Amino acid sequence: MGKIKTVEVIVRGDIIEKNIILKLANRLRDSKLRADFNASIAVPPFLEASEKHYPSLAVLYGAVDLEDLFQFKAMFEDLCCEEECEIISFKEL
Repeated sequence: MGKIKTVEVIVRGDIIEKNIILKLANRLRDSKLRADFNASIAVPPFLEASEKHYPSLAVLYGAVDLEDLFQFKAMFEDLCCEEECEIISFKEL
């Protein structure tokens, strides 16, 4: 890997019900981008959230090769658009 950038991405939506994290991981693996991430997901009280469709919140920290940063962001934005999730923040740290 070349120069590594750390990014923080905050996403709101049906993170668990739509398997957003798994879909991102699969796309990342298939794309051959030099990147990886970890995620923390905050879910409102699950039973009530699933009945009333309250969104959950995910915070992802990624390590992305500088050359792949724009492709990583575009891939993430495409996934969120398809899955009707909202990117609250995308920051380079």
